[in-house]
Amino acid sequence: MRILLCLLLLSAPLAAQVAPDATLLSGGPITASEYKLPAGIDPVVSTALATELWARVYRPASLGSSPHSLLVLLHGNHATCGRLAGPGEHFDINVQYTFTGTCPAGFIPVPSHAGYSYLAERLASLGYIVVSLNANRGINAAPGVLGDRGLNLARGRLVLRHLQKLSRWNSGAETPPAGLNDLVGKIDFSHVGLLGHSRGGEGMRAAYNLYQSDPGGTNWQGLIGPLTVEGIFEIGPVDGQTSLTLNALGTAWNVLLPMCDGDVFNLQGVRPFDRMLRINSESPARQKSTFAVWGANHNFYNTEWQVSDSAGCFANQRLFDHLDGSADERTTAIASAVAFFVANVGASKLPDYNRIFNPQFELPASVTNVTRVDRGYTDSPDSSFTTIFDDFTGPTGFNSHGPANDASNVFVNYGHVANHDPRQQFSALVTWNGAGADTFFQSNWTNPGSGMNASSFGTIDFRVSRQCANPLDLLCNKTSNWFNFETNFSVRLVSAKGTLSDPVQLRDYLSLTGPVGSLVFGFGTAGHPILQTARIPLTAFGNQGIVSKLRGVRFTFDDTRRDEIYLANIQLSKLNGLLAPSSVVSTLPGADTPLDTTNNSTNDVNQIKSMRSVQSAILGNTVEIELSSNREFLPQGEMLVLRIGSQEINLSRYPTTGETGTVVFTLTAEEWARVSQSDPVSVQYGSGTNYNGWNFGKVDKTLLGR
Repeated sequence: MRILLCLLLLSAPLAAQVAPDATLLSGGPITASEYKLPAGIDPVVSTALATELWARVYRPASLGSSPHSLLVLLHGNHATCGRLAGPGEHFDINVQYTFTGTCPAGFIPVPSHAGYSYLAERLASLGYIVVSLNANRGINAAPGVLGDRGLNLARGRLVLRHLQKLSRWNSGAETPPAGLNDLVGKIDFSHVGLLGHSRGGEGMRAAYNLYQSDPGGTNWQGLIGPLTVEGIFEIGPVDGQTSLTLNALGTAWNVLLPMCDGDVFNLQGVRPFDRMLRINSESPARQKSTFAVWGANHNFYNTEWQVSDSAGCFANQRLFDHLDGSADERTTAIASAVAFFVANVGASKLPDYNRIFNPQFELPASVTNVTRVDRGYTDSPDSSFTTIFDDFTGPTGFNSHGPANDASNVFVNYGHVANHDPRQQFSALVTWNGAGADTFFQSNWTNPGSGMNASSFGTIDFRVSRQCANPLDLLCNKTSNWFNFETNFSVRLVSAKGTLSDPVQLRDYLSLTGPVGSLVFGFGTAGHPILQTARIPLTAFGNQGIVSKLRGVRFTFDDTRRDEIYLANIQLSKLNGLLAPSSVVSTLPGADTPLDTTNNSTNDVNQIKSMRSVQSAILGNTVEIELSSNREFLPQGEMLVLRIGSQEINLSRYPTTGETGTVVFTLTAEEWARVSQSDPVSVQYGSGTNYNGWNFGKVDKTLLGR
């Protein structure tokens, strides 16, 4: 694999400031085969339902004599049975396979694990052994449990069970299934990469953390043996569906955020990045990044998920239609995921391919010809690489180190950023109305008259996003003229004596527009003020004497007349990729691009079928509410949530027959006691009050026990 990748790199010369294009990488012939072991109760994974080890293994046709790096892929939550609709086409509306391992007549088990063949085949051609897992049996669409409502800890343990089995086959402790004998002695567990989509993203973070320490008591290091995960790549992941806070410290990590995601529509996958930026001890220190793709939906990164989750895009051009996937979306995945793994996983890494994640480098043409991507980045949050200048964790008006910040002709308020982790992501919301040299916000690292020596650093980094016209409104109102333009302002360094550096223009390092987002079925417009990272070399500010006695950084709003922005995570970084800015591709927000779903609409017929008291061994006295609708409650990444009054309940299950037109929610005795007669009842995906999902009228508590 080392020779193959080095030859490929030499054959593709790099432009000076453009990231190398991983879509141009190709290799030798491959082979693929599957294993599917008998299902059974594995109490480590699930005590309630049988699970199974089912996967497709992609690998070079000839493995040679040396071991190969291992990549493991995991899909997200989805229906497990698809109704056949034509050659290669299926509508996934049943979950019987989850419970029984079979599907109704006219249905097939959904091969969600095959939906990443476009990535797996390319990576296998480059020398990797790629194992794509199927989590249908006992996990996808299965009932959640306390502490693991989304079953993402279960997903992580399923991944570890696969790794245990692969380790035993590799060592010869067990004989591999037919067709996989070539794996013996050929898997290099010191170079492992993980990729997860949707709930599979949090599932992969779970696997990474549980291998190190499983609160359930399983010694995975003993069962699997030595294992080094060198990188985790996530696509549209969920976050926070378990009782554990799951980060990816000590390994390279990237999240691809589909800006028109109609499933995980709040883009919660950015939150691990928010958290990790504020953890300043990491060993080994590894880069972290976000890769927000305009125009992409959630489902079409898996080719077996054949119906769009999204109703379209808000203020950006969609890359998808209602059915049958998106070649453009797959291009963005190949460009980023293949680059990520060849740069970070393997005995002979090609680190230049990491440039696609660093906003100091221009994206390759394979991406820019398709869409715009907004990037967040850090070389590592570890203090050996970065130093916090201001995290905005103190009271409004003060630097997080204590000194007072300065403001002139602007309104500043510290708080949280929509979509981002509410526990960790703090920012300054800065609003101005009137541009000029005396309109600025200045963050001060030290008190007046003093400064710090920043000469050992290469860049000053900060995160920024546009907010909407009304700072109290989380949904964007684009009726005003402010929407369709690019915001620009200047940035200067400030010395201990108050001397200002040369100004640097934001537009030379980052295109600040939007926010753009998705059109969500039943929800409407969802704008995403996702923070981007600007990285400015300290040499760009001219007078280096200021750098040696640095007191502050000033953001002067001397160009765009009025706007409001979030500023967050001002840091100094010791690594610096460039001495000059790369060209910034600016795409202005445009018209909404909704899907035409007029032929797919239906009038809901929703019914509260029953309420019954049930004694649970774990929860004690409970109340089960069974709901039905002619519009399926399809399993997806976001949790299915029952709202009764102001309460939200997310413990639910489908009937074992697999119909998704029926769902049963379980309320604890305490939750039932808080229900008032005639409270409104509705079902939605995810938390919050602005969602219009399934309406069931008002609750009648007298139905209990009828």
